[in-house]
Amino acid sequence: MAKRKSEKPSNFERTYNIIQYLKRNSDSEHTATQASLRKVPELEEYIGNKQTFNRMIKCAAMAMNYCGEVEKPEDEWNIIFDDFVKQYGYDEEEIDDSDDDDESKDMLNMHIKGLFYHHIFSYDDINSLIEGILFSKTLDSKTADKLINKIENNLTTKFYKKGPKKICKIQESQLVGRDLMRENLLIIQEAIDNNVQISFQFNGYNYRKKLEPVREERDVVSPYYIIASEGRYYLIACREIHKEDKIIRNMSIWRIDLMTDIDIPGKDERLKISGIHAVPKSKVENLPQEWKDDFQLSHLNMSFDKPVTIKLRIKSSKTKDDPIKRVRADYTFLHDWFGDTFRYIKTEKTEPYDDIVQVVCSPYGMVNWALQYSNRVEVLEPEYVRNEIVKKVKLLTQKYL
Repeated sequence: MAKRKSEKPSNFERTYNIIQYLKRNSDSEHTATQASLRKVPELEEYIGNKQTFNRMIKCAAMAMNYCGEVEKPEDEWNIIFDDFVKQYGYDEEEIDDSDDDDESKDMLNMHIKGLFYHHIFSYDDINSLIEGILFSKTLDSKTADKLINKIENNLTTKFYKKGPKKICKIQESQLVGRDLMRENLLIIQEAIDNNVQISFQFNGYNYRKKLEPVREERDVVSPYYIIASEGRYYLIACREIHKEDKIIRNMSIWRIDLMTDIDIPGKDERLKISGIHAVPKSKVENLPQEWKDDFQLSHLNMSFDKPVTIKLRIKSSKTKDDPIKRVRADYTFLHDWFGDTFRYIKTEKTEPYDDIVQVVCSPYGMVNWALQYSNRVEVLEPEYVRNEIVKKVKLLTQKYL
């Protein structure tokens, strides 16, 4: 390793090493002073005299808390100390209109107290990032642990309370390479940003475990939203269907890992043409006009028909001597699928004292979900959803008897 040419550290080297120390050893609750920093052995050769240190910190604050000549918002400052906040921080009602000469004078009079490095990511932000990594179904344990270590070592301080990160992850089937998936997502996002259509080959897996097209022709859709769910990426889009003299525009959901050869038809960079305009959201049946995070609660397993109100009978054990008193908390399975969106209506007054609840769900999704939980759920309304379940039960009976 090459040694520096001069025994005396440069101003840049001084500033860099002090800031790196502050990054790991200070926050708003654990501030530093010049005196406290002088007691740190690894900073001994970088502190300099009082004037040098003060000038260095003030210059660093001006450089890192401004973007060019424009002051950053206060919550985006990096180097913070009490006098800097007093001079440059302001409430909407107290804006300092002093000229540049007064400002320079005030800079000289600043004392370095309450000094700390302000990370852009708060500890709550870091917790959210780590939680997302831990529960990601597309990352293996080794990769997740490596990412968390990078976050904790570079975006937090020694005062950050580390949580559990040695959570064993279950391997998910990786259907396509990550590079291909990343490329697909970038192209689709570009189309969404430019409000244009995409074209692709849609595939399925054959008995040789290989992707092959499900039809010869390519699909052309208007893309609107990319969804990450259960370790897979989905695209909510509209594929126009021409039937007789009518154009049908319904919402459709596509698995992105089953798409290949994605492109943007009509795109011409030389002529600055971004592509063919997508169908306006307002013209697509069942499509959310604005994205809502509870989408999947009413579209179980990414079913895409229009959600309707469905009434269910839920088996919920009651005590023999008191039909109102429940034996146990047994709504976990319902909450797992519908979150807080289900509505309890009543408990029946005759044995076995089951509960009546209401959910909003796609009919197709409900038919399959009700069969999955047939020992605990009965669909009461609407009748056509109930009849679809009856048909499936009859087919299953014929198959297995």
